[in-house]
Amino acid sequence: MIYDTLDNASSYPLGTAFQKAVEFVKKLDAATPDGRYDIDGDKIYAKVMSYETQDGAPEKYEVHHKYADLQVLIAGHETVFVRMAGGLAVHTPYDAEKDCEFLSPDGQAADVNVQLFPGYFTLVLPQDAHMGKGTTCLGKCTLKKAVVKIALSELHI
Repeated sequence: MIYDTLDNASSYPLGTAFQKAVEFVKKLDAATPDGRYDIDGDKIYAKVMSYETQDGAPEKYEVHHKYADLQVLIAGHETVFVRMAGGLAVHTPYDAEKDCEFLSPDGQAADVNVQLFPGYFTLVLPQDAHMGKGTTCLGKCTLKKAVVKIALSELHI
């Protein structure tokens, strides 16, 4: 997992796919409609979404096998809960079409609580079990978020 500001994104030598993803999200604003946006076909694409944050820790965490998630808030604030995926029990088996598997928390490992605000990003990789939708110290809000899916084959990791 990487957590930083968009202004520092160019300091990560992750390749042109990552830089394309960052440039795309920098152009978004609160008026951007929710939906899917192709950046480079299925290699790099974004999902823009709006939802209300919730109190409490997640009951399950997602992981991906083929894509990394670049998560950026366009408006609002959110806690993204992240923990190491290794050793967590399967909650919902892997769906290759959706590139998503859900894992159950083990009650032992602690979350890293990533506070996202506009201008910040987190990049979560397959070893990072994660779930957003958490409130921050500022309370609940309705947010607008972009999640850019970057094929692992396109990243220099």
